[in-house]
Amino acid sequence: MIRQLLFTKLDYSAWANQRLLDACVTLTGEQLDRDLGVSHRSILGTLQHIYIAEQVWSERLRANPLPPLVERQAQVFEIEDRPLSHDPYSEPGLETLEKHWPKIWEASRQWLKDLPEEELDRETTCLSASGETVFVSRTKILLHMVNHSTLHRGQVMNMLRSLGKQPPGTDLFSFYLL
Repeated sequence: MIRQLLFTKLDYSAWANQRLLDACVTLTGEQLDRDLGVSHRSILGTLQHIYIAEQVWSERLRANPLPPLVERQAQVFEIEDRPLSHDPYSEPGLETLEKHWPKIWEASRQWLKDLPEEELDRETTCLSASGETVFVSRTKILLHMVNHSTLHRGQVMNMLRSLGKQPPGTDLFSFYLL
């Protein structure tokens, strides 16, 4: 049952991301890159952040141990192995996101499909900011990845509204009704 729930979460996130990408295709370059003072500055910057984070977390799911945690502010921790604010190769444009993002979704689905059931809750290790070993299950990492994307999709939806655009419906219940 957990595996099926995780597939549903991955499929929902991919569907919602795709709907958001489809809505953004109608925007001008200036609208995509306009600094709206939210999240990662612009719609494109926030989409890039979601894309890179999903790419990195998908890679991390295969890794054990995870890179160390770094405390950014009081009680806010990040894993410090790759920055999530830019692509090290280049910042991908909307066309690149449309072309390559589905490959990340499929890779995550394939990883989950191939993972033996007993590995779902296997804990990976990570060093805390204080140097202690922390254990996090792969299931929790996957759920974090989906939740992170949901948070930032909501920010893009608000940015679209601020541009006078009607954002697409991306709520989970709409996905269930497909």
